[in-house]
Amino acid sequence: MTSETRRLQLFTGKGGVGKSSVVAASALAAARAGRRPLVVELGHRATMATVFEAPAIGHEPTEVAPGVHAANIDFDEALVDYVAEHAKVRALARRIVRGDALRRFFHAAPAVSEVVTLRMLERLEEATVRGESRWDPVLVDLDATGHALMFLSLPEVFADLATRGPLARLLRGFTALLSDHERTALNLVTLPDELPAQETRELHAALRAKGSVPLGRLFINRVPAPPVSEPTRARYAELERAGWDAEVALARRLESVHERATAIADRLERELELPTLRLPVLEPFDLHQLATHLGGAS
Repeated sequence: MTSETRRLQLFTGKGGVGKSSVVAASALAAARAGRRPLVVELGHRATMATVFEAPAIGHEPTEVAPGVHAANIDFDEALVDYVAEHAKVRALARRIVRGDALRRFFHAAPAVSEVVTLRMLERLEEATVRGESRWDPVLVDLDATGHALMFLSLPEVFADLATRGPLARLLRGFTALLSDHERTALNLVTLPDELPAQETRELHAALRAKGSVPLGRLFINRVPAPPVSEPTRARYAELERAGWDAEVALARRLESVHERATAIADRLERELELPTLRLPVLEPFDLHQLATHLGGAS
């Protein structure tokens, strides 16, 4: 099984690298291929409604493009879902969660939000309809690298604190899901610039050292295309003699940008040894065009 066919697709990357756009375009590409993608963003994020130009996205999956659904995991609703697994009656679970004392406790207690979020992701990945996976793939727009690494480490962090009972079983389930090479892939999104590239190297090294979450693909976003063709480049001297000095100087600067970006991308691909997709600069940005590029490269 290749990484892109796994049902749970996690995405992270340094802020500003275009991660949410890559997630959304990947979902569009999956829908075009006949799959049933669900995009999931965490409750404090609210970017997918803008990316898809759709109405506000709530806790329940909503269709945001043909064949593409999206959901925003709301902490309170995810907590109700979690409590309902044990209380069995959803109305009772809602009353428990909304009681003033317990509500304050749930919001103040460390990692409660992360635990119920992980449980929600597990339920979405496991959901079936008539014997088939309801969502395939589930694409999760995680936070930037540092927060994502902390989030993915929670089952391991809590493993020694809960060794028996329902919480221990729950954490074992998370660990099994996040480490399953048949079900889960963590994709890294970056840019061909030094700072995001270095942060990606550091994240990759930390993940390799932990050896827990299986890595998927490396997406190098906004890689500039060659600014001029080879025949035009060969005519630079001729063009300068003809008075096109400023234009040739601009072309040379753009070539330098392209060469630097290509060198960074080459080094990342060589060092990380992950299946790599280089995505073009799109001006103006077009999500459907990016999805076409992703679909053709899959």
